[in-house]
Amino acid sequence: MRKHIVPSLLVICMLLVAFWLVAGRFSNKPFKAFDLTGADFAGFTPTVEGMTLRTLPVTVRDEAEPNIVAYLAECEGSPLGLGFRLVHGYNMPMCMKIKGYRVEEVARLLSSQGAAGIAPNNSTTQQLNNSIPPGLPLQIWRVISSTGDTSIWVTTMIRSFDFSVTPVDICSMAFPRVDIPDDPNWVPQGFRLADLAHPLQSGRLYFRARWNASRTDLLTFLRLRQPAWANEELLTYVSRSIALPVSPENEAMVIRQVLAGHAAVLKELQRWRTAALFRKD
Repeated sequence: MRKHIVPSLLVICMLLVAFWLVAGRFSNKPFKAFDLTGADFAGFTPTVEGMTLRTLPVTVRDEAEPNIVAYLAECEGSPLGLGFRLVHGYNMPMCMKIKGYRVEEVARLLSSQGAAGIAPNNSTTQQLNNSIPPGLPLQIWRVISSTGDTSIWVTTMIRSFDFSVTPVDICSMAFPRVDIPDDPNWVPQGFRLADLAHPLQSGRLYFRARWNASRTDLLTFLRLRQPAWANEELLTYVSRSIALPVSPENEAMVIRQVLAGHAAVLKELQRWRTAALFRKD
């Protein structure tokens, strides 16, 4: 009986490896291409009074890339710059955390309950009650870099079909999720001889990146499930402050300007989308 134990274990291990390889091959299929891409926006630049907007180049490797379009705005009479992005539904706070930023939610208004959606209750949010555009669900974020530089971000989830707004919480998006931020100084380059000098550190960085990339899902980490990707039906619309350092003294003013730009550019996007859908009909 004992002489069959080792061969049996070897056969079981070989079957498990074979199953893993076959299952991993099925889960390694490419992501489906998105219907809406940056090419659809060719020639369109939003026009907003008091702002000078220009289109920024967006790096897209393939049609499954979630980034769509980006714009940069200079505000007349103000040192504050604004950035706007449209991306297939993704989890912006987790995405920035994976890059080593600290992300704090300043306020949210995802329902029709007015100021009841504002949280937490502090001096900044108390000044925002009259600044929230009516009927526009949104979340306001404070994004802080490792060096302490702070910017204000505003997000709204909109439908990809007609760009109508939704009360969806951006944190409900599956992509990406992270427990521990990646080391910003580490770039995965495969296994190298130099990694043997510090095998524990190299292994820890590798598996941390793999765990983050798997959206903290065990089956995805084991390559038995295709990773969750950006949402096809929803778009993440993001506005953020640029250039002007944000401090406790000017934060409320910066938020008001980002909110105004957020609402104005969204109206331009919705106007363009309605005209595009009309032409298709």
